[in-house]
Amino acid sequence: MIGDITKDELFFNNKKFYQNYLEAESHILNEKLNLDGISIKVLFGTWCHDSQREIPKLLRLLEDINMQPDTMSLIGLNYQKNEPQNRGVILQIKKTPTIIFYRQGKEIGRIEESPKLNIEGVDIIPITLEENILFILKS
Repeated sequence: MIGDITKDELFFNNKKFYQNYLEAESHILNEKLNLDGISIKVLFGTWCHDSQREIPKLLRLLEDINMQPDTMSLIGLNYQKNEPQNRGVILQIKKTPTIIFYRQGKEIGRIEESPKLNIEGVDIIPITLEENILFILKS
C-alpha cells in the first residue's frame, strides 16, 4: 500500500497490522495532554517489520489519548521510502516508520524506526513509544 491510507484500509488489507493493533496494550495517561494544534504524519512501509510492530501500537495509543483521526495522516511508502507525491523525499525519510509531530504546522519532533530519546550530548536512550510521544508533545 502506497500513498494516503486510512486506518480501516490498512487493517483490512494487512492482517498483521490489525492483529498487532488488537494485541497492543491500552494506555491510561495520568495527565491531560494539550493536543490543540497537534497533527501527525506517519510514513511507513507495510513491508517493514518495524512498521508492523510500531504503527499498530501508535494507532492504539493515539486512540487512547483521544487524538482526532483527522489530525493524523497515514502515508504508505515503497521500498525506496517514497510515494507518488514525493513526500518521502520532501520530508527526508531515512528510516521506516517515521512519525512526525507538528504543532500549528511546525515540526516539533519525530520518531524514526523505533522510540528513543536523543538528548544533545547524550547517547541515544531507548524508551517506550508512550514516553517518546509524551516527551515530544511536552516540549
